[in-house]
Amino acid sequence: MYPYENPLKIPKVEKAVTLWTHPDGLVLGSIYLHLGEPDRPGGEDPWAVMNGPEDFLVVRRQDPEGLRFYNKASLIRVEYAEVDASGRDGGKGLPCRVHMMDGSVIDGVMRKSLPPERSRLYDYMNTDNPRFLKLYVEEGNACLINKTYVGYIMTREDAAEA
Repeated sequence: MYPYENPLKIPKVEKAVTLWTHPDGLVLGSIYLHLGEPDRPGGEDPWAVMNGPEDFLVVRRQDPEGLRFYNKASLIRVEYAEVDASGRDGGKGLPCRVHMMDGSVIDGVMRKSLPPERSRLYDYMNTDNPRFLKLYVEEGNACLINKTYVGYIMTREDAAEA
């Protein structure tokens, strides 16, 4: 017996997000995430969706309400509620300050499990070559930043000296 009501429908859940797009600016809405399978609990997360092979992202907008298909290349950043999953992402926290091309500055912590000899911020930014970097910005929030729109990134120690 299939665990979902309709075996022909892919079970998904909506995740509330705040998007910054080029050229429209702020967009409030939801993206769709796959639910966990019986043999793979936990389901999909926004980082996996944003760094997936698909060029477009389905967004259910709040105002005006409706579905839109956004080109991921036009998404500057995506913010959503997520508890800092240091156990899930593993690795050492790398405090940083991201200077975006639009002039905005985002402080947060990047986290990834890397070998000790390659655990610098530079190594994290260039590992696995994802399109979006994940930054924990404040308690309970994550920000996915499109690397195309990053001017530069500094460690917070360097930022405090500047």
